[in-house]
Amino acid sequence: MKNVFLILILGLVTFSCKKVSPLDYIEWIENQDNGLRKEKTIGDYRFEIQYCPKNYLQIKRGNYDSTSSTEIIKNNSGLCFIFRIERLSDKDNHSLFQLINEANFSLISESDTIRSSMVLYENNFKISSIESYSVYFDVYQIKNDIRFVYQDEVLTTGPVIFSFKIQDIKRIPEINN
Repeated sequence: MKNVFLILILGLVTFSCKKVSPLDYIEWIENQDNGLRKEKTIGDYRFEIQYCPKNYLQIKRGNYDSTSSTEIIKNNSGLCFIFRIERLSDKDNHSLFQLINEANFSLISESDTIRSSMVLYENNFKISSIESYSVYFDVYQIKNDIRFVYQDEVLTTGPVIFSFKIQDIKRIPEINN
Protein backbone atom coordinates (compact mmCIF):
# COMPACT_ATOMS: atom_id res chain seq x y z
CA MET A 1 0.00 0.00 0.00
CA LYS A 2 2.85 2.38 0.85
CA ASN A 3 4.46 1.71 -2.55
CA VAL A 4 1.25 2.58 -4.42
CA PHE A 5 0.89 5.79 -2.42
CA LEU A 6 4.54 6.71 -3.05
CA ILE A 7 4.20 6.07 -6.80
CA LEU A 8 1.01 8.16 -6.89
CA ILE A 9 2.70 11.12 -5.17
CA LEU A 10 5.80 10.83 -7.35
CA GLY A 11 3.67 10.79 -10.50
CA LEU A 12 1.66 13.80 -9.34
CA VAL A 13 4.81 15.83 -8.63
CA THR A 14 6.35 14.84 -11.96
CA PHE A 15 3.31 15.86 -14.01
CA SER A 16 2.60 19.06 -12.09
CA CYS A 17 6.15 20.36 -12.63
CA LYS A 18 6.22 19.59 -16.35
CA LYS A 19 8.69 21.65 -18.38
CA VAL A 20 8.65 21.78 -22.15
CA SER A 21 10.79 23.13 -24.96
CA PRO A 22 9.83 26.51 -26.49
CA LEU A 23 8.45 24.73 -29.59
CA ASP A 24 6.35 22.36 -27.46
CA TYR A 25 5.21 25.36 -25.40
CA ILE A 26 3.86 27.09 -28.54
CA GLU A 27 2.12 23.89 -29.62
CA TRP A 28 0.59 23.47 -26.15
CA ILE A 29 -0.72 27.06 -26.04
CA GLU A 30 -2.20 26.82 -29.56
CA ASN A 31 -3.82 23.40 -28.96
CA GLN A 32 -7.56 24.01 -28.70
CA ASP A 33 -7.93 21.08 -26.26
CA ASN A 34 -5.99 23.06 -23.60
CA GLY A 35 -8.66 25.78 -23.42
CA LEU A 36 -6.60 28.82 -24.45
CA ARG A 37 -7.71 28.87 -28.10
CA LYS A 38 -11.39 28.98 -29.00
CA GLU A 39 -13.58 29.56 -32.01
CA LYS A 40 -17.24 29.94 -32.93
CA THR A 41 -19.24 30.69 -36.05
CA ILE A 42 -22.06 33.23 -36.09
CA GLY A 43 -23.80 33.89 -39.39
CA ASP A 44 -21.26 34.68 -42.10
CA TYR A 45 -18.32 34.99 -39.68
CA ARG A 46 -15.99 32.65 -37.85
CA PHE A 47 -14.51 34.18 -34.69
CA GLU A 48 -11.30 32.84 -33.19
CA ILE A 49 -9.45 33.89 -30.07
CA GLN A 50 -6.06 32.92 -28.67
CA TYR A 51 -4.94 33.77 -25.14
CA CYS A 52 -1.28 34.84 -25.39
CA PRO A 53 0.85 34.49 -22.25
CA LYS A 54 3.98 36.65 -22.13
CA ASN A 55 6.39 33.80 -22.87
CA TYR A 56 4.27 32.84 -25.88
CA LEU A 57 4.59 36.35 -27.30
CA GLN A 58 8.34 36.45 -26.66
CA ILE A 59 8.91 33.11 -28.38
CA LYS A 60 6.76 34.12 -31.36
CA ARG A 61 8.72 37.38 -31.69
CA GLY A 62 11.99 35.47 -31.51
CA ASN A 63 13.32 37.21 -28.41
CA TYR A 64 12.72 34.65 -25.66
CA ASP A 65 15.49 34.66 -23.04
CA SER A 66 14.95 31.94 -20.45
CA THR A 67 17.13 33.68 -17.85
CA SER A 68 15.27 36.99 -17.68
CA SER A 69 11.81 36.62 -19.25
CA THR A 70 9.88 35.81 -16.08
CA GLU A 71 11.15 38.84 -14.18
CA ILE A 72 10.52 41.24 -17.05
CA ILE A 73 7.07 39.88 -17.74
CA LYS A 74 5.82 40.15 -14.17
CA ASN A 75 6.56 43.86 -14.04
CA ASN A 76 5.52 45.51 -17.27
CA SER A 77 2.56 44.25 -19.24
CA GLY A 78 -1.01 43.08 -19.00
CA LEU A 79 -3.01 40.42 -20.82
CA CYS A 80 -2.96 39.89 -24.56
CA PHE A 81 -5.34 38.06 -26.89
CA ILE A 82 -5.22 37.58 -30.63
CA PHE A 83 -8.75 37.93 -32.00
CA ARG A 84 -9.54 36.94 -35.58
CA ILE A 85 -12.63 37.32 -37.70
CA GLU A 86 -12.91 35.23 -40.84
CA ARG A 87 -15.35 36.37 -43.50
CA LEU A 88 -17.12 33.26 -44.78
CA SER A 89 -18.75 35.28 -47.59
CA ASP A 90 -17.46 38.24 -49.59
CA LYS A 91 -20.45 40.51 -49.14
CA ASP A 92 -18.87 42.94 -46.63
CA ASN A 93 -17.00 46.12 -47.27
CA HIS A 94 -13.41 45.44 -46.18
CA SER A 95 -13.07 48.89 -44.60
CA LEU A 96 -15.72 48.01 -41.97
CA PHE A 97 -13.12 45.92 -40.14
CA GLN A 98 -10.92 48.97 -39.66
CA LEU A 99 -13.65 50.52 -37.50
CA ILE A 100 -13.19 47.89 -34.78
CA ASN A 101 -11.24 49.41 -31.86
CA GLU A 102 -10.70 49.45 -28.06
CA ALA A 103 -14.36 50.29 -27.39
CA ASN A 104 -15.42 46.94 -28.86
CA PHE A 105 -13.50 44.71 -26.43
CA SER A 106 -13.75 43.98 -22.72
CA LEU A 107 -12.93 41.34 -20.12
CA ILE A 108 -15.41 40.33 -17.47
CA SER A 109 -14.27 38.64 -14.27
CA GLU A 110 -16.95 38.14 -11.64
CA SER A 111 -18.51 41.60 -11.33
CA ASP A 112 -15.57 43.54 -12.83
CA THR A 113 -15.54 44.76 -16.42
CA ILE A 114 -12.20 45.85 -17.85
CA ARG A 115 -12.04 47.71 -21.15
CA SER A 116 -9.19 46.99 -23.54
CA SER A 117 -6.31 49.43 -23.33
CA MET A 118 -5.06 48.93 -26.89
CA VAL A 119 -6.12 47.15 -30.08
CA LEU A 120 -3.76 46.70 -33.02
CA TYR A 121 -5.39 45.92 -36.35
CA GLU A 122 -3.31 43.85 -38.73
CA ASN A 123 -4.07 45.22 -42.18
CA ASN A 124 -3.97 42.37 -44.69
CA PHE A 125 -4.63 44.64 -47.71
CA LYS A 126 -7.58 42.46 -48.83
CA ILE A 127 -5.28 39.48 -49.47
CA SER A 128 -6.97 37.27 -46.88
CA SER A 129 -10.51 36.75 -45.64
CA ILE A 130 -9.18 36.80 -42.06
CA GLU A 131 -9.01 40.05 -40.09
CA SER A 132 -6.66 39.93 -37.10
CA TYR A 133 -6.50 42.10 -33.97
CA SER A 134 -4.09 42.06 -31.03
CA VAL A 135 -6.14 43.07 -28.01
CA TYR A 136 -4.39 44.23 -24.82
CA PHE A 137 -5.75 44.74 -21.30
CA ASP A 138 -4.14 46.45 -18.31
CA VAL A 139 -4.77 43.45 -16.07
CA TYR A 140 -1.74 41.98 -14.36
CA GLN A 141 -3.17 39.07 -12.43
CA ILE A 142 -6.04 36.71 -13.15
CA LYS A 143 -7.73 35.29 -10.06
CA ASN A 144 -11.01 33.98 -11.50
CA ASP A 145 -12.52 32.72 -14.72
CA ILE A 146 -12.77 35.45 -17.34
CA ARG A 147 -14.98 36.19 -20.31
CA PHE A 148 -13.59 37.96 -23.36
CA VAL A 149 -16.33 40.03 -24.98
CA TYR A 150 -16.35 41.44 -28.50
CA GLN A 151 -19.25 43.90 -28.60
CA ASP A 152 -20.05 44.03 -32.29
CA GLU A 153 -21.26 47.34 -33.67
CA VAL A 154 -20.12 46.78 -37.24
CA LEU A 155 -21.03 43.26 -38.42
CA THR A 156 -24.46 42.90 -36.74
CA THR A 157 -23.63 39.61 -35.02
CA GLY A 158 -24.34 40.88 -31.52
CA PRO A 159 -21.93 40.26 -28.64
CA VAL A 160 -19.40 37.45 -29.15
CA ILE A 161 -18.29 35.96 -25.82
CA PHE A 162 -15.48 33.51 -25.10
CA SER A 163 -14.95 32.05 -21.62
CA PHE A 164 -11.55 31.16 -20.20
CA LYS A 165 -11.16 29.08 -17.06
CA ILE A 166 -8.52 30.05 -14.52
CA GLN A 167 -7.55 26.39 -14.16
CA ASP A 168 -6.62 26.25 -17.87
CA ILE A 169 -4.43 29.33 -17.48
CA LYS A 170 -2.77 27.87 -14.37
CA ARG A 171 -2.02 24.62 -16.24
CA ILE A 172 0.30 26.37 -18.70
CA PRO A 173 3.58 24.45 -18.60
CA GLU A 174 6.92 26.01 -17.77
CA ILE A 175 9.59 26.33 -20.43
CA ASN A 176 12.73 24.26 -20.16
CA ASN A 177 15.86 26.37 -19.73
